Amino acid sequence: MMEYKYKDTPFCQRLKELMFSANEVQGLSDWRMAADIGIPHTNLSAYKLGYALPSVRRLLLLADYFGVSTDYLLGREGYELEEKK
Repeated sequence: MMEYKYKDTPFCQRLKELMFSANEVQGLSDWRMAADIGIPHTNLSAYKLGYALPSVRRLLLLADYFGVSTDYLLGREGYELEEKK
């Protein structure tokens, strides 16, 4: 049985929200989104469920598709990094 290793990450949570919104507003299925993005449905499902994280290339594809920044998807938007001293 696969472990939901990344289910509590900001990426997984934000991807679920974006996919839910696309489904509710535009009526897009997970299969259609995967086809539009150009990635296998199994990969998109794994990202959504927290089984895996996308490669940098796929992260960029997802961000472009949903019209958000990669920082937003990764949970880094709105946070300032502390300067190293």
